[in-house]
Amino acid sequence: MCAMDGERRLHRTVPKKDSLRTLGKGYPDKLTLFQLDASPYWWVRYFTQGKIVKKSTKTTDLRIAKEFAKNFYTDILLREKNLLPISQSPIFRKCAESLLAEQETRIQRGELNPKLNVNDKSLLKAHIYPFFESIDVRSITYRHLNEFLGKLADADLAAASQQKHLALVGKILRFAHREGYLERLPPLPKIKQKDTPRGWFSQPEYEILKKVATDIVSDKEQTHYVLRQPITYEMQHLVWFMVNTFLRPSDVKLLKHRNIEVVKGEHSFLRIFTDSSKTTNRPVVSMAAAVSVYEGLVKEHQKAGKSCKKEDYIFFPEISKESDRWKAMDRMGRQFDYIVRAADLKTSPTGEDRTLYSLRHTAIMFRLTMGDLDLLTLARNARTSVEMIERFYANHLTPEMNVAKIQSIREVPSPKKTQATKKAKTAKSE
Repeated sequence: MCAMDGERRLHRTVPKKDSLRTLGKGYPDKLTLFQLDASPYWWVRYFTQGKIVKKSTKTTDLRIAKEFAKNFYTDILLREKNLLPISQSPIFRKCAESLLAEQETRIQRGELNPKLNVNDKSLLKAHIYPFFESIDVRSITYRHLNEFLGKLADADLAAASQQKHLALVGKILRFAHREGYLERLPPLPKIKQKDTPRGWFSQPEYEILKKVATDIVSDKEQTHYVLRQPITYEMQHLVWFMVNTFLRPSDVKLLKHRNIEVVKGEHSFLRIFTDSSKTTNRPVVSMAAAVSVYEGLVKEHQKAGKSCKKEDYIFFPEISKESDRWKAMDRMGRQFDYIVRAADLKTSPTGEDRTLYSLRHTAIMFRLTMGDLDLLTLARNARTSVEMIERFYANHLTPEMNVAKIQSIREVPSPKKTQATKKAKTAKSE
């Protein structure tokens, strides 16, 4: 029964043979008018660029339908001449897939981050396609976009996540506009975002964290396990390493020995390269303490019989496949959570949750409170922007933390002292 129903539906959308009409002299035979059982109107179709383009004339009058078909044909010729898409129904999904294909080409040329399409596909599948997939991009208005935001809010997505989804929709619409599908872009709704900086560790808290990590690792009875995995020297070194290198956990996860160059001299540091990065992939310069931390970790690896070759991962090298490195990231996160809870430091005094990312936050805050470094240099070395430092890292910075700088007084030489210095220089030159 279902098969017969399907055949009937197919038959109703097939042109009636006795209804086929051409437009006559001056028009190609592949431009035809026809009728369907499924519609009372005349339809027009034209074969070009390897595809059939068709459209309803919205009339039962053959004379009016012929005029419509002529305009339809002229419009297609103009679009082809101006290298515009000939499709009369540019649905959202087709535009999105064309954008992804274009981005993939640029990724292959090294112009875009390889993770871009992975992230965009994830956003499309999660919430964007279910809402926009079959909508004609020309019909998308501010109302559609606002309703979409409402759906995201109903799904309990944070403001930052909502913004990512909306930004991708906007990018697809701009692509459609550039390709000639859209005459004008609809305005995007504004999303009010509240910055939620992660918790960090003050200097006294960091000292407690280091002591607790050391005590856990030094426990000879090895009573500290997370998912049957013992907490070892690697977590102790991970805490020190991250606070002295400014790296993100996602960078540390994929860090190999070939990515590190030890530089010793007047200023000793690690010059750290990574194969990829969330942002600009420029080298990172570590604090001097990171040198001894890294060298100490290598010695501990060698004692434990772990390989330290150039292609080996620095942390948890036994998880050697790149496709499995999420397991290393998961282990780091879970074991760090165990340590901060053991130190009673899971939550900051102002209520922020502390995660592995808090170590990077701590590294930056230490430079802001204890260093004498301009924000631009700090931002570039931490692979972020001055704006992000001010919004998410310096958010915790209070005047009291830099009271010494606030109360500092620049020495201004007195007029008498300045005059005496000038006389001394004159006498010396004579």
